[in-house]
Amino acid sequence: MTVLFVNAAFRENSRTYALAQQYLSTLTDEIETVNLGEEDIHPLQKASLEKYCKNSREHDFGDAMYRYAKQFAEADEILIAAPFWNFGLPAVLHDYLELVCTQGLTFDLDKVGEYYSLCQAKKLVLIMTAGGYVPENDCAISYIRTLCKEFWKINDVRYYYADGIDLVGTDMNAKLEAVVKQYGNTQK
Repeated sequence: MTVLFVNAAFRENSRTYALAQQYLSTLTDEIETVNLGEEDIHPLQKASLEKYCKNSREHDFGDAMYRYAKQFAEADEILIAAPFWNFGLPAVLHDYLELVCTQGLTFDLDKVGEYYSLCQAKKLVLIMTAGGYVPENDCAISYIRTLCKEFWKINDVRYYYADGIDLVGTDMNAKLEAVVKQYGNTQK
């Protein structure tokens, strides 16, 4: 089995990255890592979007921009580590997911317009930290859950986060340790 670790927590001394490493240490699978801080990922703009749409229609996926979708489709489990920024995901993660959502590689449409998955993964884990509080219905996890449900048909979506860790008087270590304890309670 292969776990794809999508690292959007690439700042020095990232607490999110540390939590992700502790999660990965509980696994025995092969781990492939995409460090988004080192990748040359850009949002789809006019020229790249036209190429992306044309290639998708023609099922021509030889361009390097499709390597993320191919890798994602072949993984057995996905782990995403991302700080909670401005009530959402870091822009580079959103741009990465835009490239992963490639019709013909990670999902497709049947004759009646229903999405079906081309991904192997049955489980996706999102690990986040936030200096402030994460709202009850935050848009970051909602976005990830929608992609999993609609495009990739990944039903086992898990969300682990430590929030409020930069607030005065907060025991940050206790909050981080509580997240690590959740891993043990939910691992299969």
